[in-house]
Amino acid sequence: QAQAEVLFSADDLRSARSAPVFGPHEPAAALALLLKPTGFTARRNLRGKFVLFPAPPPGGALRGRILAPDTSGAAGIRLNIDGTNLTATTNRSGAFAFPSLGAGTYTVVATGRGYQPLQIIRITIEPGHTLTLDAQTLRAASDLLQLEPVVVEGRSARLRPFDRGQRSDAPRIAAGNLDLPRTEDDVLPYVIYDRQQISRSGVVSLSEFLAREVVDSDALSRPPEQTAGIDLASITGSTNLSLRGYKADETILLLNGRRLPEVTISGSVTQQPDVNFIPLSLVQRVEVLPVSASALYSGNPVGGVINIVLRPDAEGSEVTTTYTNALHRFDAPQSSVSVLHGQTLLDGALRLRLSATFTRTEPATEAELGHIRAHLTTPALSDPVFRATPNVRSADGLPLFAPDIPSVTSVAPGADGTGGLAAFNGRAGLRSLGLYDSADGLANSSASLNFPYGRRQEGESYFGSASCDLTPWLQLGLDGIYTRTAAHRGYNVFKGDLTLDAVNPLNPFGRTARVSLLETAPLLGADYGEARVDFSSFVLGALVKLPADWRASIDAQYGRNLTHYRGLAGVDNDRWQQLVDEKLYNPLRDTQRFGPPTAFYDRALKYYGARGRFVTLGDYTTLDAAVRITNQNLTLPTGRATVSAGGDFRMNHLASYAGRRTYGDGSPADTPSPTSARTVQRISLFGEVQASLIPTRWLPSWIHDVKTEVAARYVAAATSQESNLAPTGGLKFNFAGGFALRATVATSNRLPAPVLSRATAAPVVPGGGGGGEVTYVSVKDALRGNQLNETVTSSELINSALRPESAVTRTLGLVYQRGQIHRFRASFDIAETRKSGELQFLGESGIVGLESLFPGRVTRAASTPGDPYPVGRIQSILTGTFNLAYRHSQNWTTALDYAWTECLGGRLDVYGRWLMFQRYDLQILPGGPTVDELSTPDGVAPGLLRPRVDFGTGWSSRHYGFGLDGHYFHSRVLPASEWAAQGARGIPPQWQFDAYVQTDLARWLPWSNDRYGLRAQLRVNNFLDAKPARYAADTTRVGVQPYGDWRGPVYSLSVTATF
Repeated sequence: QAQAEVLFSADDLRSARSAPVFGPHEPAAALALLLKPTGFTARRNLRGKFVLFPAPPPGGALRGRILAPDTSGAAGIRLNIDGTNLTATTNRSGAFAFPSLGAGTYTVVATGRGYQPLQIIRITIEPGHTLTLDAQTLRAASDLLQLEPVVVEGRSARLRPFDRGQRSDAPRIAAGNLDLPRTEDDVLPYVIYDRQQISRSGVVSLSEFLAREVVDSDALSRPPEQTAGIDLASITGSTNLSLRGYKADETILLLNGRRLPEVTISGSVTQQPDVNFIPLSLVQRVEVLPVSASALYSGNPVGGVINIVLRPDAEGSEVTTTYTNALHRFDAPQSSVSVLHGQTLLDGALRLRLSATFTRTEPATEAELGHIRAHLTTPALSDPVFRATPNVRSADGLPLFAPDIPSVTSVAPGADGTGGLAAFNGRAGLRSLGLYDSADGLANSSASLNFPYGRRQEGESYFGSASCDLTPWLQLGLDGIYTRTAAHRGYNVFKGDLTLDAVNPLNPFGRTARVSLLETAPLLGADYGEARVDFSSFVLGALVKLPADWRASIDAQYGRNLTHYRGLAGVDNDRWQQLVDEKLYNPLRDTQRFGPPTAFYDRALKYYGARGRFVTLGDYTTLDAAVRITNQNLTLPTGRATVSAGGDFRMNHLASYAGRRTYGDGSPADTPSPTSARTVQRISLFGEVQASLIPTRWLPSWIHDVKTEVAARYVAAATSQESNLAPTGGLKFNFAGGFALRATVATSNRLPAPVLSRATAAPVVPGGGGGGEVTYVSVKDALRGNQLNETVTSSELINSALRPESAVTRTLGLVYQRGQIHRFRASFDIAETRKSGELQFLGESGIVGLESLFPGRVTRAASTPGDPYPVGRIQSILTGTFNLAYRHSQNWTTALDYAWTECLGGRLDVYGRWLMFQRYDLQILPGGPTVDELSTPDGVAPGLLRPRVDFGTGWSSRHYGFGLDGHYFHSRVLPASEWAAQGARGIPPQWQFDAYVQTDLARWLPWSNDRYGLRAQLRVNNFLDAKPARYAADTTRVGVQPYGDWRGPVYSLSVTATF
């Protein structure tokens, strides 16, 4: 039942007789009681097993006498030796004795009804001696208080089939997992991913594991380290962890039950927390709740909750290395090395855990994958062309060389710009249509051969924890983590469409020409653009063990996310043109081989802060504190129950940001757009009860139990508008034959998020008005044939008239499980969410796609004569947050698990997960049309796949294991505005298959024993080389739809050593 493995020598224990054990106990505590008379003891190693070995011989004895306040003998007083299971009870005269104690120093705690606890410290026992204490006198107590010591131990970390339905194997400790134990058999439909699944995945980062394995997550988005086109100055967190089609900020991420600090950067929206700072070697399990849960967790988890539970304390060391790369076609290695050490001191009273992890990621490039080149089109002669070498066209459309000669040409590869007209011999009408090649590094532009499909990233993470049992009833804990991540995306590539006057000596054509070119800043180096994210978090907690299995805890978490960036903010096109007019910049050279002059660095380029310096883009701190009291073994008239109640406090603070950009000579490049410091505080009260609703004896024989879960959270705020109550309730009926039926109802209220992270340059106008920081973006225009508009100005229109949003989620599920040797489990859960007044931020693409609804937010130039399109080019866009009228989603999830525990000397597992969206309707404005985002999407809720399926099978024994995993991504219907460019109405479905083999190498070691372990795994993802489907409107300009390991077959080799 405990799912704990025990290793022992049958010969040594053949004659040993154990003691009977009654009642519920943690595995370690149960083993201690069982082995008490045998002379053996048990200790768990890092491989997750309990190992039995002879206990050290006793060293001495202790005796003494406990007196009542009137100096008479105190009978019935219970004495416990701290850090052990040894107890004694005084007789009528108050005498007690411990006849067998190991040599050492002890603390004895005496407790009894009507008396205050008595602690006797620094008792030294010597081998072969009996120590007699002086008589100790108790003090009377007015209140009833009986403190009994409880030894908290961990369970084996090795899980068996369907252990995802077992309670968490990490015992409750100070600074540990705050959340109540969750299982897949709860009233709420939790999904549990265990340690074995994490190790088997072969991934390097946690965000990649969640994206691949969580079927409710966003299938379209990739982790930021594998996402093309991401700006390092604005994206540093996880971007792919959203559930059930809802926004990323509606999925709450927890670490050991505590909210992870968001990543907030000045000048951009608040992003999800970055889960990649959590080393995979530290993760014990991941608990996913893909439904609303505002009552259980603070924030706004309408989409769901992901709780990452760290591994419990253990004795031993572990080293894990993982290397991932492609089988062919590209070279994008990912590697990680992790070291974990756990140790117990002071006879188990002090537990230490230390970990260090180092990771490195290299991206694939366009030169290797070729997706952009596969979809290049030939632009019109009058269009500016930004490719490998500068393209030249006459400003007036007349021939550049002679009559009847095309009006376009291009710079020859290798030309230095000094060859005059002779350098263009034979190039009349010849345009440069290849991609730009930055020879010595990555280049962050889709027009470059060295465009990275991700980013180069290095990370280091250090973790330490300590928990100490100061007394049998008081435990203190401290956890700390520090991580640093450095990311690069190569050279910034700037597009210039420059005018070369006819009289300019640099112009050999004798008439005014336009030169379209790409430029970099090679003197700064390929890694000049660098983002550094430093994250640190410290948790201090205290756990008090009260009578009758009550626990009281108080803890505080301080987190800081510090983002520094060194890089270029852009180029001043007017100054760039001035350099050409002043003959200081020659545009008629091969910019791939010959860099720009010094004046370009000093006068045209814009730098964040100042040249060569890092600026602080985000300094975000959080402080969380919570007080709670729990009892997981409370006896009620209806049966056993689990209760939890308390309150928490959360404070977010974003430091001020100067928002300064300068030229290389130190002069200001733009009007500074500073952000003032901002602090947001929230206080909430919460309670949760898990209990049997009806006593079992009252139920008919075909109903085994009726469980209920009721929770509520009240958020207190300074105004009544912001204060709200979010209740949750659920029922589960356990029927005979292994069937169960469960249903829940949950509400959620979310307030308009304060403008905490966006730089505001213009005042806010009541009812909606004011402007934010102006930025330059590139936008595809569906009304102009999906044409890409460069350097469109964008600003946020601050809307002060926002209303709170509300949501109600209902779930209904059926569960069936049977068997021992042949184990089968099936579940079917339906979730329905209705939201009103939903807060939705619409960016540039969203506003352009809904231009008919927001015509005043898109400014266009006047249409020119001969223009084939009815509207002019986009000049500016006003983004903003809106209250959408209505959102209604329905989805169901089916899970199937089968295990044959005695299959050919090992275990066979088969699983399947199927997510299906039945409905996803969205109404933008009251009275407006309701859009079916599944069948006729408009782009507001992008990326929805009606069904998505994960499935697989695996066999494992003591020494070997192998398996196959499959992923099915259904076809996706595109918005009508994208049909023309796509040439179809949707994206076709795709299948991907992964395979793995595992082996235990320890048996080949000459010193093989249970103390040492060595395991290896080889995994190949997408081994059938499924090619990504074409997606013309891909915002990263790659032109494909990324699913899973979309780049091609990727192998992963992992080796783990324990000792």
